[in-house]
Amino acid sequence: ASGMLGRSLMRLLSAVPETYQVVGTGLTRAEPPLRRLDLTDEGSARAILDELRPDFVVHCAAERDPDRADQDPEGVLKLNVAASGTMARLCVEHNATIIYISTDYVFDGGIVTEVLPPYGVDAPTEPVNFYGRSKRDGELAILAEGGPTALTLRVPVLYAQDCKDLSESASLTVAKSLLKTGEQTVDDWGVRFPTSVDDVAVVLKAILDLKAKDASSASGILHCSSGEFLTKYRMAIMMAEILELPSDHLRPDPNPPAGAPRPQNTQLDCSATWAALGFEHCFTPLRSGLESALRSFKETCRA
Repeated sequence: ASGMLGRSLMRLLSAVPETYQVVGTGLTRAEPPLRRLDLTDEGSARAILDELRPDFVVHCAAERDPDRADQDPEGVLKLNVAASGTMARLCVEHNATIIYISTDYVFDGGIVTEVLPPYGVDAPTEPVNFYGRSKRDGELAILAEGGPTALTLRVPVLYAQDCKDLSESASLTVAKSLLKTGEQTVDDWGVRFPTSVDDVAVVLKAILDLKAKDASSASGILHCSSGEFLTKYRMAIMMAEILELPSDHLRPDPNPPAGAPRPQNTQLDCSATWAALGFEHCFTPLRSGLESALRSFKETCRA
């Protein structure tokens, strides 16, 4: 719960203590009240489940950066795949329901499958990079080990209003291109659907509320994503307006970015989620969400 989504969900659930008693865990950033837990250590995972006997486990932990994933494949497989399967199996042993957070990068944008977005929950997965494959294999581990109540919730690139560093969010880090001098090329090829973690947390709480009444409901695979989209270049222009910074040094790059391969467009179809919940969530408008997320960085970015 030390990451963006975990922090948001902790705040939301902790606000209703009469309904939810929440315990958050973390590893490198675990500060009180979070409990320190290495998910790759089965003994530690089993011990905390023995102690807490939770009804639900929301598994947010992952290596989420495609480029970093390529640099440490063994560590990524331990966390994104093996630890996910272990947690799912332990949840079944402890009569707990696991909710696994996955990614739109399990889809290929049509490169191999020739299936184009938007992607429904049953669309074929064919990740184009190692990170996506690790998350897809994590999904398979959840399905194999998590029992009939387990849920995988796929989300796109996220941002938060409480980041202390722009680098924590793959969306907010785009603002760093505004701080560099000289001409900068920015990806104008990949289509992204930046979504606030607070929106995902609201949907997760609705899922938990539903599953508290019937654990078998809202199971399998669901999607949660804002429908607003833009490229990194268009996002940088929007951020320049918000931060009141010049953007005339930015140049749109129409080519696929360097580094780990990325799919061009992995838009998620969320209709199955709204059908399961009985309502369609109204997502935070992107511009107002970014204004809130960038507010604390405005003075330092303009210094």
